[in-house]
Amino acid sequence: MTTTNQADAKTKSATILSTRTLTKTPYHATSGYLYTSAHLTKKAHNADNYPLTTFYATKSDTVRKSNGNKAVYYYVKNGNGKVKGWIWRGHLVRIIDTSSKLKQFNELIGLIDSTTTSTHNQIVSLLKTLGSNSNTTLTTLTSDLTTLQNSLTNSSDIAKVKEIISILQSDFSTGITNLYNLTTALHGLTTNSSSLINLLLSQISSAS
Repeated sequence: MTTTNQADAKTKSATILSTRTLTKTPYHATSGYLYTSAHLTKKAHNADNYPLTTFYATKSDTVRKSNGNKAVYYYVKNGNGKVKGWIWRGHLVRIIDTSSKLKQFNELIGLIDSTTTSTHNQIVSLLKTLGSNSNTTLTTLTSDLTTLQNSLTNSSDIAKVKEIISILQSDFSTGITNLYNLTTALHGLTTNSSSLINLLLSQISSAS
């Protein structure tokens, strides 16, 4: 009887609570298993065997596992579709397009440098004030830039500050910590903006 119960426990399926479609996104799998279905009854692959493989997530299922815990599993597959399955979201690390992030950062520098002297000085003054506070958030930064934008009268400067705000409010900060090896100053941008501000200031100073 004990043996039968153990076998049933091993094969008891997870209950799917909700399903949604994801925008195709690239990930690396750090560990864990890929299952044939979100019911998690059969393992298809060991993620440890594919440390450098790029997996693309397209679906997400929230499940209640046999132990009663809720978890989110992504359906992923590699480029040729041969290695695929459902894996716990916590075992995935999103692959960041670093070239795109750095391009956006350079756009910020260019926009600031192309404003009139008066606006340029106001932006630099604002960045210096916020840069001295390690708790400055992206919300604070964009809010203060919006206030500055509303005080401007030069239409060109207004448009440029608006574009700066737009970049900061985009996915620019998503996964920014993955850029740590390329530019330490951007590390931690997901929680505060002081590093970004100080890097902006250093680049503006070197360009002027």
